[in-house]
Amino acid sequence: MANVLTKMGISKKMLMINFVMLFGGFIAILNQTLLTPALPSIMREMQVDASTAQWLTTGFMLVNGIMIPITAYLIDRFTTRKLFFVSMGLFTLGTFIAAISSSFSMVLLARILQAAGAGILMPMGQTIMLLTIPRQYRGVGMGMIGLVMGCAPAIGPVVAGFVIDAFGWHILFYAMVPLALLTIVVAYFYLENMGETTDLDLDIPSVILSTLGFGGLLYSFSAIGSSGFSLLVLISFLIGAVALILFIHRQLHMETPLLKVSILKNKKFAISVALTMLVQAALIVGSVLNPIYIQTIRGYGASVSGLIMLPASIVMLIMSPVSGRLFDKFGPRVLAIPGLLITTLFTLPMVMMNENTSLLWLSFVYTVRCIGLALVNMPLNTWGLNALENRVMAHGTAIGNTFRQVAGSLGTAVLITVMSIVVAASANPAADAAQIHGINMAYLGAMFMMLAALILTIVFVKEEK
Repeated sequence: MANVLTKMGISKKMLMINFVMLFGGFIAILNQTLLTPALPSIMREMQVDASTAQWLTTGFMLVNGIMIPITAYLIDRFTTRKLFFVSMGLFTLGTFIAAISSSFSMVLLARILQAAGAGILMPMGQTIMLLTIPRQYRGVGMGMIGLVMGCAPAIGPVVAGFVIDAFGWHILFYAMVPLALLTIVVAYFYLENMGETTDLDLDIPSVILSTLGFGGLLYSFSAIGSSGFSLLVLISFLIGAVALILFIHRQLHMETPLLKVSILKNKKFAISVALTMLVQAALIVGSVLNPIYIQTIRGYGASVSGLIMLPASIVMLIMSPVSGRLFDKFGPRVLAIPGLLITTLFTLPMVMMNENTSLLWLSFVYTVRCIGLALVNMPLNTWGLNALENRVMAHGTAIGNTFRQVAGSLGTAVLITVMSIVVAASANPAADAAQIHGINMAYLGAMFMMLAALILTIVFVKEEK
C-alpha cells in the first residue's frame, strides 16, 4: 500500500504523517473493541450487575459521539501536532487508568478519558488523509481508513477472549499503554502541522445543544436496544430531538458555526450520508444479532462466536483497500449497486435460519454479506466527501461520522425492538423457536433497509468515474 501511495505522488513525509494518524486511530478503535469480552470479568471483579457494567460501553459511545461534532472546530482552531498530542495523551491516560483500576468508578473514568481522545483521533486522521491525497486517488486513502477501522474490530474480540482467559482483563490495557506511548514518540519526530488555524471562539450554546442533541439521541437509541422502552428513554429522546433541531437552526444562522451543517445542501454529500447511514445500521445489527443467536440460542461461548464471525472481518479488511482502488477507477455506481444487491440477497438466508442451521453456513453467508457492504461503505462515503471543498472537509468528516454513529445506534434499537416485539407476541416467549423467529424478523427489517438503499442508489447515484 505504501508503494501505491508513493506512485500516486504522495511524499514519504505525507506518508509518515498519515501512518502516525492511522496507527493512533487503530489503537483507539482496538481499545474500544477489547472491552466487550472483558465485561463479564469486570462484573465479577467489581461486583456490579449487567445494567451497571453496560455503562462502560454506553458511556464510551456517548462521550465519543459528543466529541466527534466538535472535532471540526478543534481541527480549525488548533494545530495538528497540538491536537494530536492532547487527544492521544487523554487516550493514553485513560488506558493506563483502566489497567490499574481497582473499582468500577475508576474503569468508568478511564473509559470517558479514552472516548474523549478517540472521538478526536479518527475524524482528524480521516480529514488529514483526504487533504493530503489527490482527489482522484482518495478511494485508496479511504480504503486504508476502512482497513484500520475494520482491522481492530476483527482481531480485538478474538484476541481479547483468549488473553482474558489466560491472564485476566487488566493485561489488555497494560499491553496497549506502550503502543500508545510509542505512537506519541513517533509523532513527536514525524508529525507536522497541516493546514492553517483560525482564531475562532468556541460557541458554548452550540456545544451545549450538540451535547444534549447527539448525546440524548445516542443514549435513547442505545437504551432501547439494550433494555427496552421506558419513560427515561422517551424523555432522553425528546430532549435530544429538540436540542438537535435547535442546534441545526443555530448553525444555519451563525456566521462561523461550530459545525457547518449547511454543507448538507450539497446533494451528493447529503445522499452519501443518507446511504452510508443505512449501510451502517445494517452492518452493526449483524454484529449484534449473530452473537445472540450463536451464544444465547445455540449455547456456544464467546470465543466460538468470534471465530465464526472472524472470516467476515478478514474479508472486509481485504476488500476495503480493494474497493478503494476500484472506486478510483470506476466510480461509486459500479460498486454500490452490485454491493447492495449482494448484501440484500445474502441477508435473506438470515431471515430463514433456524435452530439447526449450520454455523459454517452462517459464517459463509455472513462473510459474503460483508463483501457486499465493503463494496458500498467507503466508496459512497468517499464519493460524498469528494463533492466538498477542502476548506470544509473537517466538517464533512465530522458530520458523516456523527450521523453514521447515530444510525448504528438507531438501526440496532429499531431492529432489536422488532425482535423483542415478535418474541413477546409468541405463544411461548422463552422458547428458542420464538427467539429465532424474532431474529429472523429483525434481519427482514435489515433486508428492507438494504433494498431501500439499493433503490436510492439506482435513482440518485448516477456518477461514474
